[in-house]
Amino acid sequence: TRAPLDKVNVYIGDPWSEAANAIISDISFTEAVDNTKPTFVSDYFYSGSQLITPSVDGQPDAVVFNPPTDYSLKFTLEVKGLVDVWTSIISFIGDDDNLLFLPSLYFQHQGTTKMRVVMGYGSYAPDSDNRLYIHTDKELTLLKKHSIEVHVYGTKSSVY
Repeated sequence: TRAPLDKVNVYIGDPWSEAANAIISDISFTEAVDNTKPTFVSDYFYSGSQLITPSVDGQPDAVVFNPPTDYSLKFTLEVKGLVDVWTSIISFIGDDDNLLFLPSLYFQHQGTTKMRVVMGYGSYAPDSDNRLYIHTDKELTLLKKHSIEVHVYGTKSSVY
């Protein structure tokens, strides 16, 4: 089990990567033990959907206080087009001296809609990584809404 955190910064399109060419909506971040009580529901849930744009470092789109260590992240994603570099979808980043990804979701690499989920401590420097990477095998269809779910419980995680 992971140690609890005081807060986590939420970036829709993180400040360190190119933003995915996609629309995100209906974001919820809930405790895995009780999915009926949302810990975080994005403003996008209430106001419709929004094209993902790069965030500004230090200016998160939302902050989750006392986030659960076991959680379910759900959102709807509609990919509008491909980008020639790795692209960010959404990132939950721990607020400490290390980069703690809880999780962060990206499109895997150039010209694909396969997702990459990153969880754990690390930085962007080589050989300083203590993160778990999950790569999806399925391409998301362009211009179609997809329901995405990431579940983390203890040391187990899954992506749907």
